[in-house]
Amino acid sequence: MNYSFKVTGLERKQVASVIAEAIGEQAHYSGAPSFNYIVGDWTIDRNGIVTTSETGFQEEHVTLRMVLDALNIAGAKAEGNLTIILPMSAHTGNSLRNLVNLIFSKQHLIQKALARQEDIIPASLVKVINSVPIESLEEFAGIINTGIDAGTIIGNSDLDIDLVDKVIRFTFFDASLDAEEIHAFSILCWQLNEQAKKQKFSSIKQKESPNECYSMRCYLLKLGFIGTKYKAARKTLLSKLDGSSAFRTPEAQQAAEAKRKGQRLNA
Repeated sequence: MNYSFKVTGLERKQVASVIAEAIGEQAHYSGAPSFNYIVGDWTIDRNGIVTTSETGFQEEHVTLRMVLDALNIAGAKAEGNLTIILPMSAHTGNSLRNLVNLIFSKQHLIQKALARQEDIIPASLVKVINSVPIESLEEFAGIINTGIDAGTIIGNSDLDIDLVDKVIRFTFFDASLDAEEIHAFSILCWQLNEQAKKQKFSSIKQKESPNECYSMRCYLLKLGFIGTKYKAARKTLLSKLDGSSAFRTPEAQQAAEAKRKGQRLNA
């Protein structure tokens, strides 16, 4: 897993120095033609885009937190989008379609949870990849390329499936130096990716959610956000949604409250 985000408020040399101190590495300026600063496996490019080292899921959280905390203390800011990058290992054409469908089916909830205005995945892309059987990565790529050339896939996708570099880039998050927020985003990407590989089929049906918080909580639980281990991530991803996460309807909440009140009176 890698992360990529733009850092402002400090000169690039300062950013490199802060990261170097946080992770215990030396900062090096590579000069022309890239003009990058290199700190261990971390890179700061000429536009101030920081790309993290590729690490394991748990290891990255510890290292990333140290760097983000150090950047915050130094007065840095995050700007633009955060990109979370996962390897495409063990994916098939069908599982990539599952990933697209898993996001699209709850797109309106994910957008609101992340305070995003634009669609993550265009409906035209979903329609094209679900119109024919797809098994292999080559078939998936062929369907996408044909759809783009024919003009049947319109609009940009914030899920970048790179079949050349064999990575998946999730670009639908706002850049942040908040370690808990970024960790919640990374868990969402990880769980979506893993669930897509497990399922044989995923629906593209979008349902209205009169209780956004409850619907999103059920979605997260289905993805594997179960137990105290994921409590903080669930809280982050539900924080911007309306409704109750515990009760599907106001009537159910009222009934539960009445039951508790009756139990107290009888105690």
